[in-house]
Amino acid sequence: MATTFFHDTVPLILVVDDDEVIRLLLRQFLEGEGYKVEEAANGQEALHKLAAGFFDMIIMDIAMPGADGPAICQSITSSLAKAPPILMITALDNETFVDRSFQAGAVDYIRKPIHWSVLKNRIRYILGSHRATQELELLSRQYEMILDAAANGICGVDENRIISYINPAGLSMLGYEDQDSITGLPYDSVIRVSMPGSDEFDLDCCPFFLNESLTTSNHFDEVRMLRKDGTSFPADFRATPIFQGNRIAGGVIVFQDVTERQQAAELIRYMANHDSLTNLPNRNYLRKRLPQAISLAKRHKRLLCLLFVDLDRFKPINDTYGHGVGDIVLAKVAQRLTQILRTSDSVCRLGGDEFVILLESSSTVEGAELVAEKAIETLNEPIEADKHVCSIGASIGISVFPDDCLDAETMLRHADIAMYEAKTKGRNRWQRFSNDHDQKEGKK
Repeated sequence: MATTFFHDTVPLILVVDDDEVIRLLLRQFLEGEGYKVEEAANGQEALHKLAAGFFDMIIMDIAMPGADGPAICQSITSSLAKAPPILMITALDNETFVDRSFQAGAVDYIRKPIHWSVLKNRIRYILGSHRATQELELLSRQYEMILDAAANGICGVDENRIISYINPAGLSMLGYEDQDSITGLPYDSVIRVSMPGSDEFDLDCCPFFLNESLTTSNHFDEVRMLRKDGTSFPADFRATPIFQGNRIAGGVIVFQDVTERQQAAELIRYMANHDSLTNLPNRNYLRKRLPQAISLAKRHKRLLCLLFVDLDRFKPINDTYGHGVGDIVLAKVAQRLTQILRTSDSVCRLGGDEFVILLESSSTVEGAELVAEKAIETLNEPIEADKHVCSIGASIGISVFPDDCLDAETMLRHADIAMYEAKTKGRNRWQRFSNDHDQKEGKK
């Protein structure tokens, strides 16, 4: 359930999206997590609601008709003295929109389709960080009064750059047992941070002590933090200066171990690019990988061969024995095709009973033809699936860069055409693409 904030109030979240279905899904999810929710169908309605009341957080779609999300975000952060944190949601793969959102004051973003576990933890972190900053301001820099129950690590630093407070979550993350072992030490001897890709834990995470013109929070996304025992963990990290008049009076550091979030993100990326049945790379992976392979082949002036594999006699297996047996057959087909390839080559499942073999190691067309013969040979061997012995075969079309194609789309289409030509000639064979096949396809 959601953690309550000031005076035991439940956080109120404003959902801004022109899609009624998305608003409904977000409302159901957020209310299920214990939050209060209000909705706005567009930016203007959101501005009216913000003018009329207080919200702890805003979840806003980037792409909306009229004024888009970044424009509304800019209006909110520029017009409100203490604007709530804004989390953007987008289905667009557009860096410009994302950059505009951060420049306008958004604190983070996630992509559609929404992965609810990621959203839940992102909201908890944003609200937790926002809460910590608000509480520090309200308590006139009395760092020791930060709630010990906060899930994020929170560390208070005084004007002399000495740690004055660290909460239990922070102690646990950094591997210390009690506050006495940390308080009184310089913050940079305990809070050791490195940027992604670096093994040097020497980042000055509170640069505002050296440059008082830095008056806003310094947010470091997914840095690494060093524990007392020398191990490290990925973290979201934010350091905020505390001012007394125009003078730096200290700072507060808020951090969160994001190991689980990174693992979830890696799993999501893997699932997006791999077939769940066979664990082979999928069509989405091939769509990205094939243009890269062509570019490399062009740069190094070498051949690239694509084999389009369509199983013969597979449909009767599904019809006779059911899809469960069919799935076992497909999984074993994936294993057999993988076993005949070199590590530099790859096989993808496009869907159904269609596979693609990408040969990046073959220096001759004859090498690709030999792989096609091996594939047909291995798939002609009976496959045992759930006590059934299944016999299949394969029709294979071969396309070659740069002999018959110059781009990924044409290469895949030519291999597909050649595969159908192999089927028309009796199945269980391979066929290399020729212009005659393309002309014949065009006459259909």
